[in-house]
Amino acid sequence: MPSASKPKRRSRAFAATLAALVISLGVLLAYRGWSFYVLGLHERPDHPDYRLLKPSGLIGNGYGFAAAVLIVTNLLYLARRRIPRFRIGSMRFWLDLHVFTGLTAAMLVGFHSAFQLRSTLATITALSLAVVVVTGIIGRLFYALVPEDGGQELAVALDAVGGEAPAVRAELDLVLHALPAPHLRANASLVRCLAVLPRWRRVRLQRRRGIRAAFKSALRAAPDRRARRALRSLRRWVIAASRREVRGAAGAALLRSWRSLHRLFAITMLVAVGVHVGVAWHFGYRWIFQ
Repeated sequence: MPSASKPKRRSRAFAATLAALVISLGVLLAYRGWSFYVLGLHERPDHPDYRLLKPSGLIGNGYGFAAAVLIVTNLLYLARRRIPRFRIGSMRFWLDLHVFTGLTAAMLVGFHSAFQLRSTLATITALSLAVVVVTGIIGRLFYALVPEDGGQELAVALDAVGGEAPAVRAELDLVLHALPAPHLRANASLVRCLAVLPRWRRVRLQRRRGIRAAFKSALRAAPDRRARRALRSLRRWVIAASRREVRGAAGAALLRSWRSLHRLFAITMLVAVGVHVGVAWHFGYRWIFQ
């Protein structure tokens, strides 16, 4: 069975580095203002850093502007997906960067607000951003669960079986033809995807039983232990590849529908952030520009 590729390992290292940066930045900002953030609202004006760390202060307001810049930067992922000529870097790289900028922006919004929501607009903005972050994290988990090239791996596994046991390969073709991985339309709703999940699981289990049955006669007729060991190894590979193909079809459909939901929340969040920044600018909270 093929091993993990170097690009995948580099992608995991990059994602781990970004996660470490988010955590480190959060610890640093919390350490910088811990004595202020733990105070009650009525005690904060007496703190020596109140004028700096309050939402309209130099540092607190700066956190808000940095978050707004990151939110705009976050949209570059959509440019990578939608614009054909914008092909710098892989989709996995841009998705990790998308998650990083989203999490960092959400964290900066928390520090910008000094962990207090004293207006309706601030509450709406913070809640909309929180919903976008949560749905984005769930979508990233879905993306991680979707196998890459599951169908291609199954084809390679079947070719390997055909080289060792052509009769088994013929039976496997019949099994897989009778139990195709369920597919949904590209515009299928999230409810539709969730409703079909039991069917995907049923097909996966039925395929496993059919694959084991296809190998049964060949294992009995194997001339020696080495041949049986080779057939069992091929059987495990075919079962795993078949499972990944079905999971890939299910995950891709679920990811498409979830991405649409996430996009709707993101549009709402962008409107709220735009209004929040506009109101702040109108009332003179312009950070270094004031």
